[in-house]
Amino acid sequence: MERNLLTRYLLRRLLSSAITIAVMAVLVFFASRVLPGDPAVIRAGNDATPELIARIRAEHGLDLPLYEQFFHYVGGLLHGDLGTSVRTGNPVSADLLTFLPATLELSLLAFVVAVLIGVTVGTVAAARAGRWPDAVARGFTAVGGSMPSFWLALMAIFVLVYSLGLFPSPVGRLPLGTSAPPRHTGFLTIDALIAGDSALATSALAQLALPALLLGTLSSIALARITRTAMIDALSASHTRAARGLNLGRRHILLQEGFRNALPTIITSMGFVAGHLIAGNIIVEQIFSWPGIGRYLSTAISQSDLDVVQGFVIVVGVSYVLINLVVDLLYVVSDPRIDLRRAG
Repeated sequence: MERNLLTRYLLRRLLSSAITIAVMAVLVFFASRVLPGDPAVIRAGNDATPELIARIRAEHGLDLPLYEQFFHYVGGLLHGDLGTSVRTGNPVSADLLTFLPATLELSLLAFVVAVLIGVTVGTVAAARAGRWPDAVARGFTAVGGSMPSFWLALMAIFVLVYSLGLFPSPVGRLPLGTSAPPRHTGFLTIDALIAGDSALATSALAQLALPALLLGTLSSIALARITRTAMIDALSASHTRAARGLNLGRRHILLQEGFRNALPTIITSMGFVAGHLIAGNIIVEQIFSWPGIGRYLSTAISQSDLDVVQGFVIVVGVSYVLINLVVDLLYVVSDPRIDLRRAG
């Protein structure tokens, strides 16, 4: 019975996710059509002749009625066609596949850092609520949350790279003059290990360390706040007071009564952090010359490359939907009190 309920819940969530993606695709299409500027003129350049602009408009179907453009757009999406970049001349999907591994490698390590710092700080603050560890944790979240990310990135480079020499120069995924290993996964650290080059893997990890630490620390602030609040609520609940009355031990109360009951809320906040790390690291990628999709988008915006902007929004939106789907499933698994008949 429980398995059937879980299957139906999964099917409902898959259906709602598909509807969300479809609505997002429609909104992206019409939003791109109401933006100022003629896409054909942008593609042709400011000095293009009227004949060239007309030819580009015909080649890309921009002279068709809006409903026909929409059907072509949907058909392209179903076949993985996100348009063509004006700057690179490549299909946007191919460019995104080229730059996406750099963003994912950075985001995954930053996510691990965010979870380790955020959950640890929030748990310690809740366990010592009202004492100095709690005050330190609240100060960390207050100060960290009020500082602009670009300023922190520049200060980190100035102090940790150029003043103390703890990290290499922010010149991308590898030091200047270093050749990338054969591409297998797109993750340079893994590809270098596959190639048997441990020195190259160490260099790639060194380049990755500072931007990942910076992104992870910034992302841990919200996670620490939510973890602290959820843990305090769980530790003040009636079942926790009953456990204290039974003298079950401080460790049992903290982990079983506190953290276990706060886990669904923590998992939800982890999903927000994961989505933000994929879409929200544009500034860090720019400052650290990191060749990810955030830097690719920034360059596209500066050159009015609308197909890239449209494709980026689609990819990031789908990523958010998939992350939310995984979070919902983990939420159900972590909290048996959820009624699957009403969930979803």
